[in-house]
Amino acid sequence: MNLGPFTHTTRPASARRSGALAGTAALLLLTFGAAACGTADPKTTPAPTETATATAVPATGDTPAAGTGGSVPDAAPAVAPARPAVGSTQWPQLTWYTAEESGQKQNDPARIWRRTAAGTWQVVRSGRPGDSTDAGPLAVSPDGRRAAWMEGSARRLVISAFDGTKRHVIPTQGQQTCAPSWLDSGRVLYGLGRGKELTLIAVNADGTGQKVLATHHPKCPTVSGGWIAQVGAQTVAIGDERGVRRAISPRLPAGLVIGGVAAISGNGQTLVISAHTTSPGGCGCAWRFRNYRLDAASGAVTELAPLDPAWKQPTGHGQAVDGVVLADGGLVVQVNAGTPSDGAPAYRLVRYTASGRVLATASVPAGQPWGGLLG
Repeated sequence: MNLGPFTHTTRPASARRSGALAGTAALLLLTFGAAACGTADPKTTPAPTETATATAVPATGDTPAAGTGGSVPDAAPAVAPARPAVGSTQWPQLTWYTAEESGQKQNDPARIWRRTAAGTWQVVRSGRPGDSTDAGPLAVSPDGRRAAWMEGSARRLVISAFDGTKRHVIPTQGQQTCAPSWLDSGRVLYGLGRGKELTLIAVNADGTGQKVLATHHPKCPTVSGGWIAQVGAQTVAIGDERGVRRAISPRLPAGLVIGGVAAISGNGQTLVISAHTTSPGGCGCAWRFRNYRLDAASGAVTELAPLDPAWKQPTGHGQAVDGVVLADGGLVVQVNAGTPSDGAPAYRLVRYTASGRVLATASVPAGQPWGGLLG
């Protein structure tokens, strides 16, 4: 899914999912709210085909698990990436990005991992894209082959191969506000401007084909499955480059605020969203996160079962930050088992049925905690 883009400073974190693109002023005039302490982060591309350069952590860690979910009956499964086959309970091919560990004892490069059928992770690519004191948050393409970032003082967008070579430089004008995101593995979205007056621009990975998609945009969007999303406290709006757009009012339980969009299916019919309770001061440490499968046409939601019964309390655990919508309507969701006060995430991958039941969980590559699901 878009991730997606992942911020890369001294502490990279997922910067994917959020709000809406629209080609008309009507959608852009929707009021949107921002969630404090949360993270948010395009998943339709097959994993890289290169031979693995190293066998990684034996992250078998797959755990079958039972669960219940669904406060509202499921909608019909959406048509999404055809992996695994409809009706299959196997894990799909997954690709993971691990951020560079600059300045640390290991000084590890950024890496792309592929999950094998046996449940281990293999390194298929490594490099140091954006290895610059001026590089802003790093966005990795869904196929793990490219990276994009802003260089603020130079006023430019840079797109390169994942190893940092084959750079394309796109000069920018004005304040660079939104970190880049990948609409697909060949096209980048970025934002310029101040406050609620953002201009969203799409460009090909080679620097050609620039196109202004929206002006006077309220805040930086999130990209998933080729869709550009914007969230408000009770609304989600999605759109694409072609001008297809939709405003959705999820039928959530009272008292919940939408925190982010973790995944959108390729046809825009199914979303994964996170919602949370509120608390004095707005810190996520005391939120209860609840994750949902959302039917875009009806607004009906199906709750995804939490991995730990303790997450039913306001502990700040369990936010869905990324995901893939499968062909049978099932999901693979990246869940943060950590809290905002932990200082680093603790991710698990969860395989859900369309009805929100947990089929199994899997660990992510060991080592550097900052990274995320790409495909």
